[in-house]
Amino acid sequence: MRRATAIAIAFGVLALMVTGALDRLLLGVFIAGGLTLGWVNARLTWMSIVRITDAETPSKQKLALSSASRLIILTGLSILVAFLTRPNGVGIFFGLALFQLILVLHTVLPEVKGLRQQS
Repeated sequence: MRRATAIAIAFGVLALMVTGALDRLLLGVFIAGGLTLGWVNARLTWMSIVRITDAETPSKQKLALSSASRLIILTGLSILVAFLTRPNGVGIFFGLALFQLILVLHTVLPEVKGLRQQS
């Protein structure tokens, strides 16, 4: 998670630099905000998984409910921000998508390398 955090911070700074150079700094702020929201969601997901699996009776239903409620809140907040601050607010969705891409690649690439070494 540390490496994904560092990569997300680097992309946030890069987004701020590029959008600042294009005189659209507010867009960069919302992209960085989306990256931050993605990171917060990943941390909350991790904490939820640990809490539920450490319980005496782990429940898939609790995990599903936790994930659904977190995603509904995250989506609602993102839509509200994007709507109230349009057109620059759409950057929050770019940031969220970018963080998810970072997280997926950070998870998948080591597994692909491991599979290649086994064969």
